[in-house]
Amino acid sequence: MSLMRSISRVAALLMLAALSACQSPADRALKNSPDYKAGYSDGCASAGTQGANPRDTAIARDEQSFQTNRGYQTGWRTGFSACRSYQAPSSVPPLPGQGPIPDPNPHPF
Repeated sequence: MSLMRSISRVAALLMLAALSACQSPADRALKNSPDYKAGYSDGCASAGTQGANPRDTAIARDEQSFQTNRGYQTGWRTGFSACRSYQAPSSVPPLPGQGPIPDPNPHPF
């Protein structure tokens, strides 16, 4: 039985080591930087800029920071991707009960 415990402990330690290698301290520091947070905020805001005017494609992005600052650029791309995935395409209407306003009288189909 002690052999099984030893194997379990070794397996748990190996799993912890593998999971801790997923993100380096430098990556964690980058994601906590003000530049990354500003880029993420701008990227997320840019993901939903298209409103009533389909030709409105203005994006919120500091071009100089995007070109020269790795933290801002990484944050912008991450924010844009994260927020874009939650938005339905404008040509496809949402299903009943899944739009921005909840259906007060849900009924099964």
